[in-house]
Amino acid sequence: MDPSGQSAVNAQQAVHPQMDREIVEVAVSYLPSPNRFQRKYADETTVGIIRTDAMAFFGVQDHKDRDVHEFFLEFEGRRLTNMGETLEQLLGPHRREAHFNLVEQVTQGANTR
Repeated sequence: MDPSGQSAVNAQQAVHPQMDREIVEVAVSYLPSPNRFQRKYADETTVGIIRTDAMAFFGVQDHKDRDVHEFFLEFEGRRLTNMGETLEQLLGPHRREAHFNLVEQVTQGANTR
């Protein structure tokens, strides 16, 4: 093969290493549970899907009683609020693993009845 053609192919593979970034190993911890939620996701998976899956795994849901209980994911010390953000957008194209915390926020007396 032509050496310049070969380097063009290698350069293209370096720019688009799809096999290296398609799958992200995700772990979610929830403080009351000794277990950890772990699953592999495609990098186009949204934060909202991971939140929903982790909440199902831990058997929790947003709800109201005397207070309002809401769950959110935390990543590297910050609360994730954009449920449409993908893993690739959050992590960048070369990161293949991420650890989140599932955190419950309780707003006291927020029931509007």
